Amino acid sequence: MLKRSLLFTTFLAILFTSTMAQDAKPDWRKLHYLSEEEMHMPLDNSRSFYETDPPVGPIRNVAEFDQMQGVLVRYPFGIPMELIRELAEQDTVVTIVDNAAAQQTVINQYTSNNVNLDHCTFLIAPTNSYWTRDYGPWFVFDGDNKPGIVNFPYNRPRPNDDDIPIRVAEYLDIDLYGMNLYHTGGNYMCDGSGQAASTDLVWEENPQLTVEEIDTLVWDYLNIHSHHVRPDPLAEYIKHIDCWSKFLSPGKILVGQVDTWDNRYEDFEAAADYFANTMSSWGKPFEVFRVYTPGTAPNTPYTNSLILNKKVYVPMTGSQWDDEALAVYEEAMPGYEIVGIMYNGWENTDALHCRTKGLADINMLYIDHMPLLGMQPYMEDYEITADITAASGEAIYSDSVMVYYSVNGNAYENTLMSLVEGNTFTGIIEGLTLGDEVDYYVFAADESGRRAFHPFIGEPDPHEFS
Repeated sequence: MLKRSLLFTTFLAILFTSTMAQDAKPDWRKLHYLSEEEMHMPLDNSRSFYETDPPVGPIRNVAEFDQMQGVLVRYPFGIPMELIRELAEQDTVVTIVDNAAAQQTVINQYTSNNVNLDHCTFLIAPTNSYWTRDYGPWFVFDGDNKPGIVNFPYNRPRPNDDDIPIRVAEYLDIDLYGMNLYHTGGNYMCDGSGQAASTDLVWEENPQLTVEEIDTLVWDYLNIHSHHVRPDPLAEYIKHIDCWSKFLSPGKILVGQVDTWDNRYEDFEAAADYFANTMSSWGKPFEVFRVYTPGTAPNTPYTNSLILNKKVYVPMTGSQWDDEALAVYEEAMPGYEIVGIMYNGWENTDALHCRTKGLADINMLYIDHMPLLGMQPYMEDYEITADITAASGEAIYSDSVMVYYSVNGNAYENTLMSLVEGNTFTGIIEGLTLGDEVDYYVFAADESGRRAFHPFIGEPDPHEFS
């Protein structure tokens, strides 16, 4: 990919330099495509945000790749109808509309475009923009396994947008917590297990706080013990982390890649190296996948994708590298359905992820397990332990909690896990010999009808140890 003819690369280098010079943005553009009127508005105008005590711990901050009950979009749209139709095939689309008349307009549009209305609901609330990722709710479960939303002062002078987490908490009838940290969803990603990442924009936008105070806030409200605040290799006005990287699981991350002649090359490589040398929540360094994002026209915003349950929606622009990007996702996320969404409105700094926001399944069945990975000290038997919680309050089927495992590529076997105490289950993978290679995953079901796997996708991408 990086081996191109000298003539072609020289041409692209000249084009890139020229484009970057033309696209240099003044500081106000960091506020994400402000109107002329907004440029003169104070950041804290007419906010309904209020600070609260943090949730009772221990807290779990829900990751994008956790179980979702739906996805939040906004009308007027910034996404193609093709995407909404795809989203509504299997999942619930919650559309924010200003009023009942707008809701009927959207229903008419959905009907004429064959969107499954059985999978559509509406939230009536005023908004200022369609960037639901940036202002949308951050979900948590508290120490009593109760769902809630952590609200934050949105770093835009858009009071209606800033209130959406409040409206969603009311809509779902769950607790709301106020964390007094200026932030934006496009510059925040978490792994669901205590790690999160942002660019240093979060430091710039909170000059009233020290780095330690910011880390304390995300610890208190989100239980983030490892807050990876990184320089932005994209060298663009937006400084949102979703424009160049993405957590794919607690052990995997996707990072953009540019050509060696690109003046951002060393910065991108440094970003990839940082995570490749950082311990993930699964006890080994992150597995880093790279996707080619040269930043030239047509745009290549491939990290700006949406993971929604077992599907991944990737923005496509007609670039010659679209197919390669889809192939990277297929390699990195076996078992997921990878869906390319073509749209001429995607930009390198503003694409599919920016304009959609997953809504956590507030009744999710969740498996917490520290996997065995890589080389392990030899034993004939290995104990697998998992904490399993049903936020629905429904009972877990005791005969459903299983370890499924395959030895040396043979057919999967299973062993029943036993309840030890509380919500902790254990099971044994037994009878192994020196040098065996084992693939495994944990499964459970509860009386709400939910089924859960660890890892999330189960058999197509199991945990592996030898």
